Amino acid sequence: MRWISRLLLIVILSIGGLSLYMMLFEDQFIYFPDKEIAQTPAAIGLSFTEQQFRTADGVILHGWYMPHPSAHFTLLHLHGNAGNISHRLSLYRRWHQMGLSVFAFDYRGYGKSRGKPTEGGLYEDARAAWHHLRQGQDLSAERIIISGRSLGATVAVKLAVAFHPSGLVLETPFSNIPDMAAYHYPWLPLRWLAQSSFDTEMGVRDVDVPLLLISAKTDLIAPAFMADRIFSVANEPKRHISLAGGHNDFDHVSEREYLSSWKNWLVGLRR
Repeated sequence: MRWISRLLLIVILSIGGLSLYMMLFEDQFIYFPDKEIAQTPAAIGLSFTEQQFRTADGVILHGWYMPHPSAHFTLLHLHGNAGNISHRLSLYRRWHQMGLSVFAFDYRGYGKSRGKPTEGGLYEDARAAWHHLRQGQDLSAERIIISGRSLGATVAVKLAVAFHPSGLVLETPFSNIPDMAAYHYPWLPLRWLAQSSFDTEMGVRDVDVPLLLISAKTDLIAPAFMADRIFSVANEPKRHISLAGGHNDFDHVSEREYLSSWKNWLVGLRR
């Protein structure tokens, strides 16, 4: 009985200690920024201009504007939690080939953007990017599409609710951070200890613009059932496309279907 009691105590202390550590250093498990810009859009033949702008709380951010000469829409992209904008060049090229101008920027702490990432900070960064795009390119909200992938999907939802773009695209979204913590660490009580929210499922209920949601069938990071839940509470008009592939490769594994999903949705958006 003593050995059982000691073992139980060790297990409880281990779980408690690990849970406390992950709670105190939560940001290290959410944000994975890379400061080095690997290459620019010029490497894939896209013309672009460097963009610098300041957030309401004084952080200087960096981005790229990639114009298309005959674009009807400009896409404002909010990337996921790792790397920086230089790791998404293939996305920018695809969207540009669809006839879209693209504005991509790095959150605070990523790439050439200054500061340190936080949940509130990312929301502030997105608002600053929206204002910079509208003012710098003299665009109306009806000419802008917001797209967010993974962590960026939550940021995209917040931005769409605030500013009502022409449309919203969510790719491999997750429901919220407590759900993600419970999914990835089911043996720890992190659902109740999470300090960040990133609640896409709650936020999407207030979106009132056309929605395209793209999920990956074998997503082991943001599982597809979370995307299903988000879509179920979203308002019409909405469209859900489920593609073969995982969280980081679905658009390559199912490239033809990915492109057609975007193109068909864009045709409907222009009507």
